[in-house]
Amino acid sequence: MKRRHTACAALVVGLLLSQGAVAEDARITPKLSTTLQRTCQGEATRLVLMDQGQAVADAQPTIERQTRRFRASRAPDGWAFEHSVITPSNESTLRFETAPGGAVTTADMSGPSVDALPRNQMYALATATAEDVPERLLLGRSFAVGDSYYPEDLRRNLLTRAGAGMGLPFAVNGSVDMRYEGQVEFEGRRAWRFAGRITASGSGEVSGAAIAVDHGTEAVILHDAETGLVLKYDTRADTHISRDGRPFRHFQKTDAFTCEIIPR
Repeated sequence: MKRRHTACAALVVGLLLSQGAVAEDARITPKLSTTLQRTCQGEATRLVLMDQGQAVADAQPTIERQTRRFRASRAPDGWAFEHSVITPSNESTLRFETAPGGAVTTADMSGPSVDALPRNQMYALATATAEDVPERLLLGRSFAVGDSYYPEDLRRNLLTRAGAGMGLPFAVNGSVDMRYEGQVEFEGRRAWRFAGRITASGSGEVSGAAIAVDHGTEAVILHDAETGLVLKYDTRADTHISRDGRPFRHFQKTDAFTCEIIPR
């Protein structure tokens, strides 16, 4: 039976309370800094609540602490970016370039986890990762309250990748409803708040079993109004999988980090 994900109200309310009231409706045209960069501290978690149709007793999340660094530069034909993710067991660096409007033109990744990949797989991973970098979504765009954070082509791509990321051999349908909500204050800085929900669901046959998936993600992203750089990023994902009409697997993921804006 299909289950619906319940929104994580505590996450959203907590962010609202800590950031102050949303400012008046006004159109913004972000400008991305090339003289400052962001350095971020955060963690990603994964919690399995049900596996193989059995509830996991005393379920505890796995936690990976991370340091992230990001900087932007102008390139002859657009923009150049460098984004690094450092964990206790790995360090990877993504370098990519875009056209003036943000379309990814070249992408490359390096680090122990990707160096052994075939070139075509590395390039596909680097391109997908570059498309998800938040600052790229601001290039060449302006927003009024209610405008979508993700352009239409990327919304379709996100749903396609959501199914592939869960290893599903069938297509998923859903929605990507992340919107600009206005200006807020966060830790003494003016910030633009983007928030909303991403859903994906689908069903099909896998090894003779009827599999159905229902997935939902709640997200809040704050961009610094002066530099365009991310100040805070919070997502909470919840996934239910059923097998032959019975609950089979249930897991949750979170990804959260807070950033400082510093000189390069």
